[in-house]
Amino acid sequence: MSELSFSDVKVHNEIEYCIVQDMDIKMKIERAFLNNRISYYEKWEEPSLFRKLLGDGALRCTLCINSMQAEKANELLADLDLDKGQVEMVMRRVDRTYF
Repeated sequence: MSELSFSDVKVHNEIEYCIVQDMDIKMKIERAFLNNRISYYEKWEEPSLFRKLLGDGALRCTLCINSMQAEKANELLADLDLDKGQVEMVMRRVDRTYF
C-alpha cells in the first residue's frame, strides 16, 4: 500500500472575498478576521495607466479566504456596519494556485 503525503494533496478552496481601497477599512476587516481565527491573504493590484488617467489611481487590495469560512466572514462584515461603497464583495474562486 502506498503512503499518501500531504504534499501530494492539492486543495484549492480559496475565494476572492472582497476588494478594499481604504486602508483603514482593510485594517478593520483584518482585525475582525484575526480575532475570529479566519485565515486570509492579500492580493495587491497596481492601478493601470488608464485608471490613473481617470483619477482612480488608488491601490486595491483583494482579501482572499477559505471558502469554508465565508459564512463567518459575512457575519463579521455585517457586524462592522460598513457602507456598501467601502467594500466591494467579490466571492469568486481564486484563479491561480500558489503552490
